Amino acid sequence: MSRMIVKRVTVGIVTLWIASVLIFVAMNVLPGNAATAALGRQVTPQAQQLLSRELGLNQPVIVRYGHWAWGVLHGQLGKSAVNSVPVTSLISEPLVHTGILLLVTLVFLVPLALLLGIGGALAKRGGIDAAVQAVMLVFAAVPEFVVGTVLILLFAILWPVLPSVALTVSPSTLALPVATLLLVSLGYLARMVRAGVRNVLDSPHVAMARLKGLPETKVIRRHVLPNCLGPSAQALAATIAWLAGGVVIVEELFGYPGMGQALVDAVQSRDAPTVEALTLLIAGVYIVGNLAADLVSILSTPRLRARL
Repeated sequence: MSRMIVKRVTVGIVTLWIASVLIFVAMNVLPGNAATAALGRQVTPQAQQLLSRELGLNQPVIVRYGHWAWGVLHGQLGKSAVNSVPVTSLISEPLVHTGILLLVTLVFLVPLALLLGIGGALAKRGGIDAAVQAVMLVFAAVPEFVVGTVLILLFAILWPVLPSVALTVSPSTLALPVATLLLVSLGYLARMVRAGVRNVLDSPHVAMARLKGLPETKVIRRHVLPNCLGPSAQALAATIAWLAGGVVIVEELFGYPGMGQALVDAVQSRDAPTVEALTLLIAGVYIVGNLAADLVSILSTPRLRARL
């Protein structure tokens, strides 16, 4: 187990490093830089060169990346290239707002996905089960900005009971962003839970437990649910990873003051240190989520534990 954790952590660190290099190169490939974004298109070349020198943008890309990476190794994310404010203080409030949005979404997502997935797997195949699966498949296939736009049209324009713009964090402003993330991610997670439970129900050891005369409730509690925990955890980790990236579009759509909105603003202003910090946080959530899912899958599956 310890070797597996060390190996996965090492792979995660390498992945974060590769992601940081790619993002840094991409920010330098885009036309313009922080100096041109701050001064505007009508700026004179002399003023642009002066500000570029003050911000250190006249240095080679590898030198600027080396300075930034050295600071990260020492726990410092650097300063914003636009206003010279430390990146940690610049992204702390958006990070909290995004955390609230994701936490509220998961509070509703996990029990609903388990209820629909397990209920659909235990129910007999029929018209109701097929209709529910079709609806979940539609929501899983439709992009989040389409779902969000429809919700704005329904509940902010045709029936104006909720605000269409979430400039502050409150129950009313969280309703539409949470509903958008919930509807888009619920279909995938519930279908994966249903598939995992179906697979366990068709396994030989469940059939043997039933032949021994165990009550159905005990079969489900002792033999089905523990063995479907691993695949469900993997699906949940994939959903959390998607939420960490998909929240960017939802926050931009609703004007929510979170990490996604801050990332869009940083890209528009060519603020490379801020973009690097936010993308590394998103990648870190993805890596930690997958590592946690692997641990849950191994600990809950005797066959996998025996291989360690």
